[in-house]
Amino acid sequence: MTAHPMSDDAARSIPRPELHLAGKVCITFLVLLGIGALAGGIALLAKPDGSVMKFDTALLAGSPFTDFAIPGLILGGLFGMGSFVVAGMGLARFRVAPFLAFAIGVAQMIWIVVELGIIKELSFLHPLCFGLGLVIAASAVPWGWPTFQGWRTAH
Repeated sequence: MTAHPMSDDAARSIPRPELHLAGKVCITFLVLLGIGALAGGIALLAKPDGSVMKFDTALLAGSPFTDFAIPGLILGGLFGMGSFVVAGMGLARFRVAPFLAFAIGVAQMIWIVVELGIIKELSFLHPLCFGLGLVIAASAVPWGWPTFQGWRTAH
């Protein structure tokens, strides 16, 4: 299977994502996720033993981690900074923004499910953060659909 390069005219015909309701909802929830994830990531990196958040490293039994440094990097980097970058891309109407937002939303839901499988304790933050991921992924679909359709017809 060979990829066919798209002409400049075809690329310009692909619509940029509009900031209608779905886009605004997606960007708002990306910012909310970014704030919480960046704060959590910083707290875990500040004290990888979990003491800032009153976590015991025993929660990590069964995981590949001995402390919270790597989970803090993932939380603060991917879900914190990554959410802010994608929100900014969405505000700038980059065509890829809804697709990256969808990926972040799905990754957030997977992160929560895996975390629950490892720590086997439920906090109010788990359904809240899962819900943030769900809203991001669900709103990214209608936000990015016109761009996706334009891409399909341009190929």
